[in-house]
Amino acid sequence: MFKIARVVGLIVLSASISGCVIGFSNKKNHISDEFTNVYIPAAIDKSSYSGNASRLTQAIRQKLALNSDLNITSAEYARWAIEIIIADRIQDIVSIDDCRNPANTTVASGAFKCAAIHPEIADSNTSLPKSFSHSTKSPAQEKISLVVETKAIDLNDGKVIWSKRYSARNITPVTFNEIGDIDGNTIKYMQWTPDLHVLRYQESIDNSVKSYSESISADIYNLLTSALPKKKTIDRSKGT
Repeated sequence: MFKIARVVGLIVLSASISGCVIGFSNKKNHISDEFTNVYIPAAIDKSSYSGNASRLTQAIRQKLALNSDLNITSAEYARWAIEIIIADRIQDIVSIDDCRNPANTTVASGAFKCAAIHPEIADSNTSLPKSFSHSTKSPAQEKISLVVETKAIDLNDGKVIWSKRYSARNITPVTFNEIGDIDGNTIKYMQWTPDLHVLRYQESIDNSVKSYSESISADIYNLLTSALPKKKTIDRSKGT
């Protein structure tokens, strides 16, 4: 009786485990096995800025690795590859603040009060140095976008599976607030005011590039899942 119960228990356990495997096997696109191995080399950055290539490459690799049937591997074992070239990074000031204007009491598109950034405005007798060498305008908001050329190439025959150019025309630029620093004194004030660290310029740029890269990777994922052959769709009588 014990043996029968044990066998029944194992059968139930086996069925439960199988159910879990099916439940968690959530590769959504079912790409053909012959196209699951992909080579994604680091992006080539031709822009005059640094830090773009690593963020874009990581975003694309992570998106495909976590959300598809693809296996990122070396060129030796891959069936196809993705070529990524960053042609440029476009960065523009889209808004400015003027703390000397009494009607304008904030900076960084309203994020902080002028007096917190430029204490000499509230106290003309302060011993602190003047914040503005040109006491009128300070950048408040910038937008960033990348110009990226991408190609998916079949490594068997060199044919292009798909290609697409990304820019502000098809991926919305990322906008971030900033506090302008005309003569270097604003940075000093930010160091003295701990809550202003969220507007550190380089950190804002890095986060913006990362966000834009993630938008590109999401579009590439959608392209791949529709362009690559699905399982049981390849006609082997005609070769691959």
